[in-house]
Amino acid sequence: MMGKKAGTDPAVSPVVGVMLMLAITVMIAAIVSAAAGGLSGTEKKAPSAILDVSIYAAKDYGSYSIPSMTIKHISGNVLPTKDLQIITYYRAPSGTIVKGSLMGQAAVKGNDSCITSFTADKYCGVFFINDENRFGSGTIQNSDKGYASWFGNVSATLRPGDILATPAQLCGAAANNPSMEYLFPGVAFSDDFPVGSVVTVKIIHTPSGQIPGRTPSLL
Repeated sequence: MMGKKAGTDPAVSPVVGVMLMLAITVMIAAIVSAAAGGLSGTEKKAPSAILDVSIYAAKDYGSYSIPSMTIKHISGNVLPTKDLQIITYYRAPSGTIVKGSLMGQAAVKGNDSCITSFTADKYCGVFFINDENRFGSGTIQNSDKGYASWFGNVSATLRPGDILATPAQLCGAAANNPSMEYLFPGVAFSDDFPVGSVVTVKIIHTPSGQIPGRTPSLL
């Protein structure tokens, strides 16, 4: 769906202080309806929406920093996350190509070094809708079988104003965010995500199979 380049800040360390690595306001071409004249009666029409995608190599949560990613629904149609696929693509400074994909409900395990209850025997969705008013506080589960707020769950419909989050805040002072490791396998964020990195994120509406047809200007 898009590739974006973060702006640089001379006051920010290229290793520890790398904060905003990707900040995009995206017209979701991946889920924009095809021209009406080109659709047959049996083809599925895709919804349309504007999403804001942010990726951080080290997001500051006050007492700790940790890799993180969020997707905010700015406006448009309600999106059933079970109908979406998120694809990430990144070329590390070493030249290594890193690809990740999330489709359907998938879980990641916590870590015993977490300062919260997200320990090694607990699970969370790779992404979850961060809305306790709607889903309650059961995001962390004893099983990887799923939860209503997790991306890919039939109940996890992304509405305008909703935010899909990785469990960065649940990880606390742990050195890693398992969701970022899932989406960017093999990446060492303190070393492999320097300021100015370009990440491509595609969001595909799977029933229609539509993918983005334009690339936005770089930040």
